[in-house]
Amino acid sequence: MLPTILLIAYGIALLAIAFASLKYADTMDNFLVAGRKQRRLLVSVSMLASTIGGGITIGTVTRAFNIGFPAFWFVAAGGLAHFLQGALLSRKVRETEALTLPDLADKLVGPSLRTLSSVIIMVTWIGIATAQFVAAAKIISAITGLAHQPAVLAAALFMVVYTLIGGQKSVLRTDLFQFGFLAIAIVSALLWLYIGKPPAPGSVAVEIFNAKFDALDLLYYIIVLGGSYFICPMMFNRILSADSAANARKSSFISGFGMLFFALAITFVGLWARASLPPEALGGVDPLNYLARNSLPTGLGMLLIFGLFAAIMSTGDTVLLTAAGIMEHDLMKRNKVGGVRLWTLGVGAIAALIALFQTDIIGILIKTYNGYTAGIVPALFVAIMLKDKRRLDPTLTFIAVSGGYALGLGGSFIPEGQVLAKLLPMAGLAFSALFALAAAKKGQRASV
Repeated sequence: MLPTILLIAYGIALLAIAFASLKYADTMDNFLVAGRKQRRLLVSVSMLASTIGGGITIGTVTRAFNIGFPAFWFVAAGGLAHFLQGALLSRKVRETEALTLPDLADKLVGPSLRTLSSVIIMVTWIGIATAQFVAAAKIISAITGLAHQPAVLAAALFMVVYTLIGGQKSVLRTDLFQFGFLAIAIVSALLWLYIGKPPAPGSVAVEIFNAKFDALDLLYYIIVLGGSYFICPMMFNRILSADSAANARKSSFISGFGMLFFALAITFVGLWARASLPPEALGGVDPLNYLARNSLPTGLGMLLIFGLFAAIMSTGDTVLLTAAGIMEHDLMKRNKVGGVRLWTLGVGAIAALIALFQTDIIGILIKTYNGYTAGIVPALFVAIMLKDKRRLDPTLTFIAVSGGYALGLGGSFIPEGQVLAKLLPMAGLAFSALFALAAAKKGQRASV
């Protein structure tokens, strides 16, 4: 009963923070980008909290258990992307004073790209919300004993209510606490596992490639999955909430370092499980939840479970707010906070319905990212880089994004282990990039 009581108390604390932030949720600027007044530490930690979520953590440990050290690249690709983001994009993005990523697309290209990118992001972010609900359900099931479907409904209901009350201000406030909670939990668990119960000598292998992960897989992780962090609506919301362009840029670099560190930490937890736990012992439970309940001391195991739940909340609320804000501001062309709250309910309901019948977190995320990255990332990258020189031709840019998206999405309908599942998204990236460059050549000078 104690873990269940603590879970309820934790939820009440988050709701209290949300209600305390309610007074700041009076305008779209305040609700979506926290008034553009957030300092570097808060922005950096919030970027980390939104990327190193519980879904990523549970999923990466599971993948490390199955394929070994190469699971590292699932998170590390995002860290590398944030370094590149800080070097090339963050300052330019913050200077646009956009409210959302599609709003940025409108400013740089035109209304047609705003609408197209909005639709793509809505579809993609519903998938990401689904992954967060699945991850939260795993934690709730581990704590309370609830079956998967009731746990999904409980997780979705809480995340939606918390998000629609306080908006971005409450999300940023709680991210600092929640990511700190996860960081302490992961590092403590890692140290105890390798010092208190070290695996057998030679049982933990650090290898870039193995029989389950080849050079094409690495290329796919860095380019396709990394691209989803490089130009990301959630990360851009954080950049746009920074109090200056310089701090936006520094936040991307800090987040990049943090992601690389946690990529190693999370992967090595998975490698410990791979070396120490026979697959048949798991009994259908994912490796991270299993070792939290069976391999760690009770207090540390509880800390890890609650750290994971905190991380899931940090990602889930941001995902819901991003999708709902885009629906209201960019698709409905309105600027009402009440509308964002209404769409938060809608996005949450659809994602929860899908999550009732899904359990593979990383599989959901990979399929979700394929089309988005292949279509939007190359074209918008060209538009941002040339924003002070050229304005891309809207028609060719629309072709670039829609064609790249179609190719990338095609890869999601092919079983993950097949080569074509990785080649199609990369072909989509090339298609989008080539047509975006053609759009830049045909477009007008920025001063026109």
